[in-house]
Amino acid sequence: MLSLTILWTLICATIIIGYPIYLFNKSSSIMDSDMDPKHTMPSNSVELLSFDIREQLPGWSFTLDVPQITEEVLYNNPILFYLESENSCLKLPLNNSQLGYRASVYKNVGKVYVTFKSLNDGVSNFYVPAWHLSKLKILIIKSKDKRIYGDWTEKTNASPIHKGLSKAGINIYDYEDMLGYFSNIATIDFKGHFIAKRKIKRPRKVRQKALSPVSSHGHELRSVG
Repeated sequence: MLSLTILWTLICATIIIGYPIYLFNKSSSIMDSDMDPKHTMPSNSVELLSFDIREQLPGWSFTLDVPQITEEVLYNNPILFYLESENSCLKLPLNNSQLGYRASVYKNVGKVYVTFKSLNDGVSNFYVPAWHLSKLKILIIKSKDKRIYGDWTEKTNASPIHKGLSKAGINIYDYEDMLGYFSNIATIDFKGHFIAKRKIKRPRKVRQKALSPVSSHGHELRSVG
């Protein structure tokens, strides 16, 4: 009987001491989970970046440094690109039948590449005049709303997103139309307007070869070009 009393006393003491410790550890793990970026709730926003590309032209291509396109963003978030001309702002890729070029866009971690090819053969480089284009707008979709989150690269007749836009009367190729549509669903997070400077390539220094006695004999060195 005495042994049972002692055993019961030990069990009660263990419960009294251990239960508060359990509750404390549980609350700490919940707090750690909340602070962990992997467990945070996804944001409901569309990041907007604007690049002034006038210093990049004339030319058949240009490259932009875009640190906002991280590896995670590249593989998990839809990204839309719009080129602004003198009277419109249209989604890439696009065909300009009036001037006769096709503009395409390629993205990588921290980089965006835009190229211009002739519509005549699709291969020849097309040099866009400086007066024609002014800005590149980038929209990074960080919302999980099914109306804007999904595979934007699908053809318009196969993508639920494109079908939804069509039903809503939204023109996907028109920047202002899309920005207004996004603003009704998510927060537009404007990251800033940047001027894309043309990178000047410095000429490589050419080392002069020393003239051998045989080749220099009877010749005068007049200039170095």
